[in-house]
Amino acid sequence: MKKILAMIPALVLAFSLQAQQLHLVHLFTDHAVLQQETTVPIWGWGKPGATVSVYTSWDYETRKNVVGPEGRWRVDVTTAQAGGPYHIKVSCAGESVRIEDIMLGEVWICSGQSNMEMPVSGFGFQGVEGSTEAILEAPVTADAIRVFDIKTGKRTEAQDDVDCVWTLSNGEVVSRTSAIGYFFAKRLHASLNVPVGIIVNAWGGSRIEPWMTRGTIDAAGITPEERAAIDVIEEKPDRWPETPELIWNGRVAPIVGYAARGFLWYQGCSNIGQLCYDKLQNAMVRFWREKWGRGDMPFIYTLLAPYEHEDADGRWRPQFVEAQLRTQDSLPQSWAVCTETLGDRQTVHPAKKREVADMMVLRALQNVYGVNTGISMELPRLQNVVYEADGTVKVTLTQVWSNLMGISAREVVGFELSGEDRQFHLATAEVDWDGQTLLVRCPEVPHPVAVRYGWRNWMGANLQKTNGIPVPPFRSDDWEY
Repeated sequence: MKKILAMIPALVLAFSLQAQQLHLVHLFTDHAVLQQETTVPIWGWGKPGATVSVYTSWDYETRKNVVGPEGRWRVDVTTAQAGGPYHIKVSCAGESVRIEDIMLGEVWICSGQSNMEMPVSGFGFQGVEGSTEAILEAPVTADAIRVFDIKTGKRTEAQDDVDCVWTLSNGEVVSRTSAIGYFFAKRLHASLNVPVGIIVNAWGGSRIEPWMTRGTIDAAGITPEERAAIDVIEEKPDRWPETPELIWNGRVAPIVGYAARGFLWYQGCSNIGQLCYDKLQNAMVRFWREKWGRGDMPFIYTLLAPYEHEDADGRWRPQFVEAQLRTQDSLPQSWAVCTETLGDRQTVHPAKKREVADMMVLRALQNVYGVNTGISMELPRLQNVVYEADGTVKVTLTQVWSNLMGISAREVVGFELSGEDRQFHLATAEVDWDGQTLLVRCPEVPHPVAVRYGWRNWMGANLQKTNGIPVPPFRSDDWEY
């Protein structure tokens, strides 16, 4: 009798699954945001061979398809301009599901490691500037900003769905939501006056390799030695993902195809020192774009902020940033934002998340939405170096147009000069009258042959354009250290 009673729950579950065959993936729940003015796929499961109908209230249209032999179905719908709330009704074989409070607007996918994951309320002993204000003000825009926060664990096989639902961004939700993601959504909503949905999909400590398949890494163009360095990494069960596919399988594959405007990415600390990172990052983005069916899907990413990394004078962070920047140079529709003046020597999680989000929004407005904000987001890069007879080094940058923060405002910190001995010494710098040339000098280096800026893990570098856009690290040499 006990054995029979124990079997009853399993039989009830099996019967209920058989009886209730129609359901959608969790991306389509109440309060969802769908990308406006595009084709949006909606998918789920139903009775094999039956016809599934999807009714959308914004255009009063019904679209149909046939459920496949494995019980899967997909119906593409066309969305209207931003607005709502609307509803969707899905019907199949006498069953129906209705999704309420749907908004049409802008959708962005926010991925990376801990600096993207860091919630508005902060981590232990590590705060986020403006967090209390953001949480208290959240109810004002709670209906317009919606969050889908994925927390799936490591998976060795690709998953069909994620256990998550869309939520309105009230104070409680905002407190535990990605600070960069939320601040980005809030600014974008204010700028475009449309609903914004963010799919938060970040995992602290994760390397880049778990975000893609092994085949993607194989095709990344890295050397056998670089691949071998990846293959020797051992996955630790009680830690964050470090080896290929473990995040892709559980967190990315299930949401592939969900219509979104673009990707936001803040990752790299766990790969620091890996100078082929740009190849891996390019391969990942191309792979994602292929899976989403959009070869030009925007990719906005953040360069690593200064931090001592156990040795403030070490040079592996700027070398890594140099590799990160190569993605912008080689991958169309990709744009970097620089955090060189926003770091913190004591923590790898700087508190200035709002500033990072603002720069991402400015990038999106300028490069994705075609909005002229009056603030150029193009990063200054090294254009020319002239070594004068008196030891002065004239450094000219691109993308500043007489717009560097002048010496009258503050002392420029972060420059170094080296002579033929290849020993770098801290140097003084000032902005020349033209606003785009820097005059760099160092008494210890009377005959300089190389100049660097921001080329240490941490040195308090503070050069920026007058509008506050930081200048990324650069160097005139190609020495290995």
